[in-house]
Amino acid sequence: MTTELEIGLYIFILAGFLGYHVITRVPPLLHTPLMSATNAISGISLIGSLVVAGANYSRLSTTLGFLAVTCSSTNVVGGFLITDRMLKMFKKREEFGIQHRRFNPKLLLALPVLIIVLLVLMHGFRRSGNDAESSAAVFAAAALRYFYIVSAVLFILGLKGLSSPKYARKGMLLAALGMLMAIAGTLFHPEIVNYRWITVGLLTGGIVGGAMGLRIPMTAVPQRTALSHSLGALAASLIGISEYVRHVAVGLDHVKMTTIGLEVVIGSLTFTGSLMAAGKLQGLLPGSPITYRGQNIFNITLLATVVGTLIYLVFAPAAITLFFVIVGLALLFGFLLVIPIGAADMPVVIALLNSYGGLADASMGFVLMNKIQIITGSLDGTSGFLLSLLMCRAMNRSAMNVLFGAFGKIKKEEVGAAAEAMGTVRSITPEELTVLFDSVRSVIIVPGYGMAVAQAQHGVSELAKLLSTRGIDVKYAIHPVAGRMPGHMNVLLAEANVPYDQLYTMEQINPYFPEADIALIIGANDVTNPAAKNNRNSPLYGMPILEVDRAKSIIVLKRSLRPGFAGVDNELYYDPKCMMLFGDAKESLNSLFAALKS
Repeated sequence: MTTELEIGLYIFILAGFLGYHVITRVPPLLHTPLMSATNAISGISLIGSLVVAGANYSRLSTTLGFLAVTCSSTNVVGGFLITDRMLKMFKKREEFGIQHRRFNPKLLLALPVLIIVLLVLMHGFRRSGNDAESSAAVFAAAALRYFYIVSAVLFILGLKGLSSPKYARKGMLLAALGMLMAIAGTLFHPEIVNYRWITVGLLTGGIVGGAMGLRIPMTAVPQRTALSHSLGALAASLIGISEYVRHVAVGLDHVKMTTIGLEVVIGSLTFTGSLMAAGKLQGLLPGSPITYRGQNIFNITLLATVVGTLIYLVFAPAAITLFFVIVGLALLFGFLLVIPIGAADMPVVIALLNSYGGLADASMGFVLMNKIQIITGSLDGTSGFLLSLLMCRAMNRSAMNVLFGAFGKIKKEEVGAAAEAMGTVRSITPEELTVLFDSVRSVIIVPGYGMAVAQAQHGVSELAKLLSTRGIDVKYAIHPVAGRMPGHMNVLLAEANVPYDQLYTMEQINPYFPEADIALIIGANDVTNPAAKNNRNSPLYGMPILEVDRAKSIIVLKRSLRPGFAGVDNELYYDPKCMMLFGDAKESLNSLFAALKS
């Protein structure tokens, strides 16, 4: 006879397989909305949190459940709101100026209100008598089963909608409806008897998530995503701790202890790792790798200790002290895992943390034997894993190299010596550059993280529009790892009303560079360095790059000649065809725009 565990494993594998086929069809243009959407869907940990918060198992369980409800509902509301904000920015050229009837994302703030109304009705229904209570139990069993099935289908259809900007917003509406149905069904769970802390948690999380989703600027999306990973992972870890404390006195079998252990370990390390990533992206922590002697050996030893202790706990689950030691070690490991990773490797790290968060959610599903959580955890984990592989491939590096390589740690004197050997750099002023633009017919704009730092995306858009009015063909070249998360540049340019049919992937745009009169580079560095093709001794060698060196003229907007994240000088700057416009990217673009108009 098939056990619940076996059914759960089959569902996990099937959902992962289905997720692979759905997610691989999402274009790079929508990778940032994809991560934000899976973040919102990973808030399905809310349904397990609702049961723990409202079941009156113990005071500790109620407290941990309340905290988990708050964290999860923050992810749900904030995730869907900011995803909708991003998706409604993606338009084709012919769609600008056309007014459509659009969904107001603020309506998603009604989600916690609707749920609270349902809570009040359910509470009154249960207090109306024994017959009503019996009817409620029967209805609850049916509601849970069917609501979860429909929710799972809607989540998959929602992610499938991201295969095209045309259907992406409709897909996210389906996913939001699926989330509402899953939560509504859970409120009929027979073990929920107290709605007080559920209501407070939903309101708190809804307010915080709404503020995050509506107010955070697009330039801060990477750190918001990392912070959301940490909240989802924390919710999973808290529920794991609650379930362990609740069951340890009566005994835990090997399967239950294994799933709880995995949930707590993965959730804890993802929590601190995501906090470190958010700190680096926000500038609260150094963006460069933080290393020390014997770091990798220590990290591997620490991980082996966690795994070994967890295996011991599977056979001796009553060792409560060891359980909390594991929690502490997992928190420490997450912190130590991310600090040696530089800020420029964050696209891979955020995607990996997304995958870890999905695994934590799936583990929580196995602990509670909740199939919808197993499905969404598998989808989330598959999404993060696939995106991390794509980012690694775009850098020609392995995930192990990203995690343990301390890439970018290079001696400054070596950089200086290399720069002196390359030759001289030519500079140009905005006024001189206008003369060059008088005779061009094709311009390729190459945005990078420097554009995001300077918040120059609107200046880029205005310049491109001005060039287009002069009959100049404008294209944008987007490298997969430009920015601090997958698809970061696409979202920033969409925010500035750049039509998405002007955005080209690396593979699409490289054949156009030889025909381009000007390659205009704004804040991009390593992804344009010819050393990746020409210099076998370069740490960048083998990384696919945007072949801007093949353009007829190259203009680089940059503050200084400071090396990129890899710590090596950019050979492109010494190319005779290359000219540097030094200064803040936003100010330089404004000066160039004014000079061209005059």
